[in-house]
Amino acid sequence: MASSPAPSPAAPPLLLAALTALAVVASTSAAACSAGDRDALLAIRAALSEAHLGVFSSWTGTDCCTSWYGVSCDPTTGRVADLTLRGEADDPVMAPAGRPASGVMSGYISDAVCRLGRLSSLILADWKQISGPIPPCVATALPYLRILELPGNRLTGEIPRSIGSLSRLTVLNLADNLIAGEIPSSITSLASLKHLDLTNNQLTGGIPDDVGDLTMLSRALLGRNKLTGAIPTSVGSLTRLADLDLAENGLTGGIPDSLGGAHVLTSLYLGGNRVSGRIPASLLQNKGLGILNLSRNAVEGAIPDVFTAESYFMVLDLSRNRLTGAVPRSLSAAAYVGHLDLSHNRLCGSIPAGPPFDHLDAASFASNSCLCGGPLGKCT
Repeated sequence: MASSPAPSPAAPPLLLAALTALAVVASTSAAACSAGDRDALLAIRAALSEAHLGVFSSWTGTDCCTSWYGVSCDPTTGRVADLTLRGEADDPVMAPAGRPASGVMSGYISDAVCRLGRLSSLILADWKQISGPIPPCVATALPYLRILELPGNRLTGEIPRSIGSLSRLTVLNLADNLIAGEIPSSITSLASLKHLDLTNNQLTGGIPDDVGDLTMLSRALLGRNKLTGAIPTSVGSLTRLADLDLAENGLTGGIPDSLGGAHVLTSLYLGGNRVSGRIPASLLQNKGLGILNLSRNAVEGAIPDVFTAESYFMVLDLSRNRLTGAVPRSLSAAAYVGHLDLSHNRLCGSIPAGPPFDHLDAASFASNSCLCGGPLGKCT
């Protein structure tokens, strides 16, 4: 009878203890914050003031990687990788006892942030009173930056001219500030950019003609600024673009036909500009477009009668333009039309019967030249 293999000898207790100790030391050393990064963080803190929530109360001691609120480090280098401080967040600091708080922080963004040379994310969002400019060195000294979010403050000055140097940047969110000047031409060099939000600032000038070079872009939100000029034709070549908001600016010229070929486009906001010309039929035929707002412009001509059973509009707002002709009868074939507003145009004729017209009220058709039927009453 074959003998059973001898059992492996157990590891000596002293060896196990030594290995355990080494593992603890290794994990501890991996998380240690570099002295230079710690000094930079303290300089950033010195430029900011937050008195009520104690956001910076944990920023004590030498190890900023393990306990400093909003700071994360690369475990292999101990360099600061993320600085994330949100004025409206759902965590034990910002929502004590489960009661969400809205933080207020004043001061400015110190250029010491540019000494965090391995920074991947810089988020200082919704603090309402952080003012001053974005340090220009952010665009040149932080080559690993992927996320730059500074919305909901009172930042002034211009977007750094060299912003296009941030080749890894995927998110640029500067919404709801007081940033002025033109959109830097270098911004179209951000080949990795997916999310661009410059909403509600004081930006002037035009949209860069080569915006179509941002081939990874899925959201472009530029509404509520002071932008002028035409909508670049190249925007239609953004094959990944899902949301485009250019509302509340001073844009002129026509709606590019190329937008009709943006096959993943789901929302388009152009309201409150000075856009003219006709509505491209290809735009209304775009099967994925669910929100279209062209209100308060100078769009003219007939509404293309090109709706099909694949048309699905949660919002279709063409109000306050110079549209003429009849209400398209093919709208009756649409799979769904939620909010429809054709008011304040120069439309004429009878409103078609049946859905979606039977669930709309008179306000959807008010102030046209000679519309009748449906909620407006019988035609005479």
